[in-house]
Amino acid sequence: MREPAGAYGDPVLSAFDLEFSDGERRLRTRLGDGWGTWFEHVPPVRGFRWPKGGRGFAGWYWSATTGDHVGYESWLERDRLILLDFDPQVVGIASQPFWLHWRDGKARRHAPDYFVRLADGRARVIGVRAADQVNERTAEAFASTAKACAAVGWEFEHLGIPDPVFMANVRWLARYRHTRCVRDEVAGHLQRVFRRPRPLRAGAEEIGDVLAVLPTLFHLLWTGVLRVDLHTRLLTSGTMVHTAEGSVAVLEPGVPRWGVLADRPGQGRDGGRNEMSGKLSRPASIAVGDRVRFAGQVRAVLAVSARAVTLADDEGPAREVPLGELLGDPDFAVLASPVRMPLPPLSLLEAMPPHAVEKALWWEGHILEVLHGTRPEVAEGVRPRPEYDPARHSLTARERAKAAELTAAGHKVSTSTVGNFRRRYQAEGVLGLADRRPVRKKPQFGLVDDAVVAAMRQAIKEGEDDSTRTGTYIIWRTGEILREQGAPVELPSKATLYRLLAKLSQGTHALGTARARRSRVHGAKAPFGQWTVFAPGEVVQIDSTPLDVLVRLDDGVVGKIELTGMVDVATRTVTAAVLRPTTKAVDASVLLARTVTPELMRPGWVDALRMSHSVLPHRRLLSLDERLEHAAAKPVIVPEMIVCDHGKAFISHSFRASCRFLEIDFQPTHKASPFQKGHVEKMLDSVGTLFAQFVSGFTGRSTDHRGRNLEDRRLWSLLEVQEVLDEWLVASWQNREHDGLRDPLHPGRSFTPNEKYAALVEACGYVPVALSGTDYIELLPATWRAVNDYGIKIKRRTYDGPGLIRRQHSGVTAKKGLWEVHHDPYDISRIWVRNHHGDGEWIEATWKHLRHTPVPFGELAWDHAARELPEGTEAEIADAGAALLTRAHAGPEDAENGGAKPKKRTRREKRVAARAKTAQPVPTPPPTLEPEPAPEREDIAGEEKPLAEVIPLGLFDPLADPWKPS
Repeated sequence: MREPAGAYGDPVLSAFDLEFSDGERRLRTRLGDGWGTWFEHVPPVRGFRWPKGGRGFAGWYWSATTGDHVGYESWLERDRLILLDFDPQVVGIASQPFWLHWRDGKARRHAPDYFVRLADGRARVIGVRAADQVNERTAEAFASTAKACAAVGWEFEHLGIPDPVFMANVRWLARYRHTRCVRDEVAGHLQRVFRRPRPLRAGAEEIGDVLAVLPTLFHLLWTGVLRVDLHTRLLTSGTMVHTAEGSVAVLEPGVPRWGVLADRPGQGRDGGRNEMSGKLSRPASIAVGDRVRFAGQVRAVLAVSARAVTLADDEGPAREVPLGELLGDPDFAVLASPVRMPLPPLSLLEAMPPHAVEKALWWEGHILEVLHGTRPEVAEGVRPRPEYDPARHSLTARERAKAAELTAAGHKVSTSTVGNFRRRYQAEGVLGLADRRPVRKKPQFGLVDDAVVAAMRQAIKEGEDDSTRTGTYIIWRTGEILREQGAPVELPSKATLYRLLAKLSQGTHALGTARARRSRVHGAKAPFGQWTVFAPGEVVQIDSTPLDVLVRLDDGVVGKIELTGMVDVATRTVTAAVLRPTTKAVDASVLLARTVTPELMRPGWVDALRMSHSVLPHRRLLSLDERLEHAAAKPVIVPEMIVCDHGKAFISHSFRASCRFLEIDFQPTHKASPFQKGHVEKMLDSVGTLFAQFVSGFTGRSTDHRGRNLEDRRLWSLLEVQEVLDEWLVASWQNREHDGLRDPLHPGRSFTPNEKYAALVEACGYVPVALSGTDYIELLPATWRAVNDYGIKIKRRTYDGPGLIRRQHSGVTAKKGLWEVHHDPYDISRIWVRNHHGDGEWIEATWKHLRHTPVPFGELAWDHAARELPEGTEAEIADAGAALLTRAHAGPEDAENGGAKPKKRTRREKRVAARAKTAQPVPTPPPTLEPEPAPEREDIAGEEKPLAEVIPLGLFDPLADPWKPS
């Protein structure tokens, strides 16, 4: 990076300070001293916020440029971040890189949105803000930032809302920015096929199956190897694609050469009216109601005949001007001429009584005869009656004739009445001729005083975040508000107040559930908070909720469990769902692994549940992913964005690290805003309605719906309920029509999640993500520990292994030389340590008491035992935890069989043991046996006893795929 000429002599460099973080501490220095920092590698100087009812959505975007998450504070910043990631000149991006301090009468500071490093070494500071959101204070901050950047040779750029068509196209291509989308053999064929420009899908079909070709094609468009016009039109099957060396020689059918937004040839800002076109245009027609310029004045046309036109005159009576004189005036021009009469609101006609509609249609026939000379029912070609001929009589004369005709027929009508009806018809259509008294608008709240209405609105608003109360309280509170304001208003009757309450509370859930009321009040307004998805995995939502089912945990303890699930918004597919006693961060990470792994057929499932027997394109997908050979009929969906709330399991560092490892965008919602992930909320509710109520032990959604003696019934175990849930999702959920899945061209038909996926995958292609055992270890929660002579200690448990590098600095300065350790809370028998001195491979370390305590109890049991014995040694704690699980597995002893009466355990001890046992047991290494002495001769001569059957223990491979069938 070059030093700008004369930089250190510039007084601006001492007028600004830079405040930033180097990963360990916060630094503040002069601009002239700190400008050489590589700000594209610094962490953000301020955290992101998700306040309740906020407008912008903050989150993290996985950048292909940096290979890591980059933060954003709004979706506008996210769009600009995608465009920076798309720019081949950008090689480094940092979000909120530093605070820029200066004084402008008082202390000021500003944090730019992005710091960008370009390929040629230049630095660019970017501020993102929509043009209509730049107020005076923001403009001053941008101006000061630009001044500081110029002093050190940086570029400053203010970016607003990008072109919507270009942004939509780049956003689509961003789904394929991952290297996993590329198939090398397909990429070579694509560059050869598109050496000459040709349509997108036609070129892809020349190479092979579009499911395999399209992801590589879109990735090459993202990287710029292939080119396409992204500015003019949205990407379609007919979009012309060519290589970077070529150019588009032919145009798409129906697309003009100059594009959509550019000016057409021969058409300027005057809409295409040039001198030549004016000479060749037809003379303007004149009709009643037009406004024309004549003799230097603007006049209204009152009547038109074959020889003259009657014009209004503000200073005197109407003036009749011969047609030749009018058209010969050099200033003559038709300024405003209605093309047609406005379309009447026919729905109001339907609300009127039949006799009112019939009379309006009767008047329409007469008015049309006055305007055009003939009634609508007269056949074409029939000449108008003499008194209504527009060529012989003026409009006023025709109105006079119509009044005389109707009066002679028994309908006493004056000429002014006919003129009034004619003007109302020209302005409003047939509705202007109807009697509107039956549909006349009445005051919205009748005769209720406005002060009473305002007070009741305030009373309803006060209860938005409170507990739900009755209408009696709101009416009482309305009176209290009026008295506090000192308004001399008398309240109407109770019946009137209840009618007013019904009108004001409509749609507010003021008397409904508190959850629905908060969701509506704190909901983000359009265009914020709206998910628009077009591809599987584009937006995947995750959440957990208690399942309204009692299960029998180990040791016979009855308890409720939690359901954690993920749903794909585009297809409504439940990509993964797990049941746990308590949701932890590792459960959310395991969900990510399950969602990219096929659901395999299990013993007892019917063949109809196989993917090969479903609407999914199994044979074509099998050629791309061999794991689908024995898969069940549920699609494998790779998330592009995860949407979650602020639950500890989801907002944890472990879960976000898992998203970063799988290259997934991470988008938290605003706090206390469950409606922003409404799809997964609805899915969890639907599981309670469609599945849980059929399971033995169903409790209902509240105590009011709960039956009696549920604990005494035959209850499923946790693992059994999980098996049944997995089968139900494949058999019922994936094949159930969803009202939210409809084809815009056939809105009368709804699709199932499998049918919707089969339709969308044709346009998106299929990209498999195969997780190895190493990948699974990456998804486990991480901690940082020192490696001592005795090994690694986690919660007073000691882990040791032959490959550990002891008493050495890891080389990670940001973590003070500690080593990265991954562990499974449901299996504390072993941990994995990353080798920072090598290539990042994993070193396995085993718990020192693994052979002493062979049962793999989890963190919950260990913490409970540690609390019971706070002064105990590590071995004693291990003995206590093992004994607790032994009692949980064996059950109470029988006194009649000689066993002592067991000590009565507390409810917490039972529940801890039961929840810890939900983890599957892990095989342990066999103990090292010392050789036994040879038996003496008399033992051999004795009677032989039958030997017990020897069952060898299996070897446990920690790097094996945990979902691979045995």
